[in-house]
Amino acid sequence: MQKVPESTTGEHETLRRSLEDLLKLMLIVWCKENNAIKLVSGKPNETDKTIKIQRQSGEFGFRIHGSRPVVISAIEPDTPAESSGLEVGDIVLSINDINVLDRSHSEVVKIAQAEGEPLKLEVARTAGVLSPISADVHGGEPLYSGYLWKLGGYASGTPSNKWVRRWFALKADNCLYYYKTDSVSNKIDKQPVGAMMPLNYEIQKVDDESSGCPSRAFRFDLKRSGVPTLHLAADSEQAAIRWLEVLIQAAEKLQMADTWLERTRRNLILAPNALQKPDCFGYLVKVGDEWRSWSRRYCVLKDACLYFYQDVNAKNAFGVACLHGYRVLSSIEEDKNAFEIVPADPSQKHFYFSTESDMDKKRWVTALENSIHRWLKVD
Repeated sequence: MQKVPESTTGEHETLRRSLEDLLKLMLIVWCKENNAIKLVSGKPNETDKTIKIQRQSGEFGFRIHGSRPVVISAIEPDTPAESSGLEVGDIVLSINDINVLDRSHSEVVKIAQAEGEPLKLEVARTAGVLSPISADVHGGEPLYSGYLWKLGGYASGTPSNKWVRRWFALKADNCLYYYKTDSVSNKIDKQPVGAMMPLNYEIQKVDDESSGCPSRAFRFDLKRSGVPTLHLAADSEQAAIRWLEVLIQAAEKLQMADTWLERTRRNLILAPNALQKPDCFGYLVKVGDEWRSWSRRYCVLKDACLYFYQDVNAKNAFGVACLHGYRVLSSIEEDKNAFEIVPADPSQKHFYFSTESDMDKKRWVTALENSIHRWLKVD
């Protein structure tokens, strides 16, 4: 192995330190700029958080790193720091209203030790600022969200006796995500602590006295055979009722989708004449990418799904295109009898077809538009 010259190694180390100093300077400028904006506007910045930590026994449960600014570098599990909502990467702006942005590491430690309890930290949250992620990650924008109490031990399958407060968000994918705090609602990137899809779950209100779990008012459970039960509780009767409504609705939507997928799977193994009440059927010429290949296939349209067969006498379909959310364009310059089916998401497949006549083209275009539109209305 070739030895790296000492001069090169030294240059790399100097560059690394220079970049670290530059990043620290940028963080300080960013924090001070946000503070100035807050003072002028009179409104808190969405990246600023005030966190109170009450030490019950032992340590607070967090570690700091660096100087000017000091950054939260680690949070111990099952400690006051974890339950407070403090996050790794938070820049400490003040401790009990004492500005520590320009203080050294040792000075910050002394201030924290001298101030006692509770410890009030004002922090600037860097998660999502240094590496932002778009809102559609993890299911997109929430349909309904809020704080709920969750009985610990769900992930391990061994319920504990401790209720923890978590931010829950039911999203457009009908999946229930939960986070340590609600900073996700302020567009600040956060990874969910966990997620579950309520398909085939029994969702019901629970009588607290007969549940066999640690007492908590306004409780409801999500139960399914063979998997751990998710025990939740709201802060009020009204909130519990609303959560039950949206979760049951999400479960019903998932059940509809699951039923539809099963029906589509069954249709694939049927002969073309065995599909009941098709929306349209007949031969189509499927155009390959960039108009280089053409293949004549027998097709059956049903519930916005286009099933492909080798010919009319085939015993089963060799493929299916699910066209929900697609739109039909009837004009293609290369072929007056051709049309295309375009997805809303450009990453999905684009379909080109050609018919034997203009009349046949109109028949297929009308049937496709009606089938897709009818499915969207039902959904």
